[in-house]
Amino acid sequence: MATLWRLTVMGDARSQGAYVAVLEEEAGAVTAFETAPDGPWKIEAFFETRPDLGRLAPPIFAAAKELGRPVPALDVEEIAERDWLAENQASFPPLRIGRFFVHGSHVTQKPPAGAWVVALDASIAFGSGEHATTKGCLAAIEAIAKRRKPGRVLDVGTGSGILAIGALRAGARRVLACDIDPPSVALARENFRVNGVGARATVRHAAGIAKLGATRARFDLVLANILARPLTQLATALARAVAPGGYVVLSGLLAEQETWVTRAYLARGLRFVGRAAAGPDTVGWRTLVFRRRG
Repeated sequence: MATLWRLTVMGDARSQGAYVAVLEEEAGAVTAFETAPDGPWKIEAFFETRPDLGRLAPPIFAAAKELGRPVPALDVEEIAERDWLAENQASFPPLRIGRFFVHGSHVTQKPPAGAWVVALDASIAFGSGEHATTKGCLAAIEAIAKRRKPGRVLDVGTGSGILAIGALRAGARRVLACDIDPPSVALARENFRVNGVGARATVRHAAGIAKLGATRARFDLVLANILARPLTQLATALARAVAPGGYVVLSGLLAEQETWVTRAYLARGLRFVGRAAAGPDTVGWRTLVFRRRG
């Protein structure tokens, strides 16, 4: 156990990335999370010694000015000795999402009989099973699998690989996954190995799906848990990638963005099937399911 220093700065969806980039140059670890749907972001950076605000503040303030944001306050506090590993693990208990049982490596609990087990630890990539959008996508995968087993699956913005693993647990034969973040690609590949699905899951670094050859392929299930704007930008490519009778599951969007995203996919010839939800904590977020006519 060791004493740490924590620097906290508040931002928004646009500025948080710039603040994280500055802090990652100096901090031992940095976390950023949305405190409410479409609300402020809280960025926390952890240091072994007191952070030097004389060096950190200028680039953060410069980033805020460039983005047209007010100068953020920088709060520094010393954190008493604690067992950070034990506390972190305790904050990620196993999750039951429909038939899915998502757990970290620290969990020794036996999975429920018949559960679809996904083993991964909360890390640098999005997708630990806690966020409403991830839960909604897993619920959609389970519902679709009850109608027809997805043969080939495309997972755009795979993050930790949780949805790709979930699709394979639900009966998919093969998954092609991609992400724009190289560390996420490496982590997803490792999670595929840990879950024993590496032979059936391929993950690649890509900013879109054109270079994957996915626009020429046809997938039974297309998953994209990203953000509303890239979802609309990818509408043509994702609609072309789904096979006749196949499904498209979209998430990462807020309730007020639903109409905007839905129109983009209806205009590409897909049929709106409905919304997927996995509990009261998914309120405010949307997971949308579409289908290409057979």
